[in-house]
Amino acid sequence: MIYSELKRTITLHLIAGITLSIIIVSVTVLTKYENSLLDTIRKFELIRINALRMKQTAMDIDSVIKGINNLLPPYYYSKSHKESILLALDDIKMTIKGADITVTNFGDKAGEITLPVNIRIPVDDYAVLVNNVGYLQSLNFPYLAINNIVIAKAGGPRTATGSGGPSGAIIICKIDGSLRMPGKEIGRL
Repeated sequence: MIYSELKRTITLHLIAGITLSIIIVSVTVLTKYENSLLDTIRKFELIRINALRMKQTAMDIDSVIKGINNLLPPYYYSKSHKESILLALDDIKMTIKGADITVTNFGDKAGEITLPVNIRIPVDDYAVLVNNVGYLQSLNFPYLAINNIVIAKAGGPRTATGSGGPSGAIIICKIDGSLRMPGKEIGRL
């Protein structure tokens, strides 16, 4: 009888121990699973935030590329770089009335195609001179790299209006520089 009672007590203790062990292991496994799920949720949230950042960065890059393409002249992809420089030279001649433009040979250095230019502008008004120099500095493709500007009084006999030099100009502006463009075509997008 004592043996059966003892056997029953040991069996109940074993069942309680096994049940308690199963509960402890289950709680441990569930806690690790919960932590893993929380970590996965945090990582998915980070991935979602990074995806939004990447999308915004891609939109910013597209905006910059469109801005760069807006700076390019419409004939940029259809004409050679030398043709583009010569077209810009024609625009300068048409925009700055009375300018004498002298060019030398095309050059190719440091990844740029250059055309050395000497521009002589007779003017009778400093505002016109400033506007002309501003126009030259505003050129984008090709751009004009100005090396030297010399402003001098026009020589020559005085006219009836009191001004001297060619076409009544009182000052002569001499600009030395070069029209420049990248040697390679900017990628299309």
